[in-house]
Amino acid sequence: MAEYTLKNIPEEIYHRAQSAAQNSLRSLNQEIIFRLLRSFDAEDARMTALHARWVMDALASGPAKPFKAADMDAAFEQGVSRAKARRQGA
Repeated sequence: MAEYTLKNIPEEIYHRAQSAAQNSLRSLNQEIIFRLLRSFDAEDARMTALHARWVMDALASGPAKPFKAADMDAAFEQGVSRAKARRQGA
């Protein structure tokens, strides 16, 4: 197992982690590892849900049809406009 020393931890985070470790009967190191793993698990779950939504959207879009270059261009433009709208807070 690799070793790593955390540096420059803000006092508030350190004290909160220390308190959480005491409450859950873990060492500070165990608490930090537990919370890191939990954050990665949550990220994995979000990505799995996103991928499942993409699959369901694709299945709901209707029967497969031949893909044309114009379809790719239209999909790309739609994605670009959605990204721009998200950045602008729409």
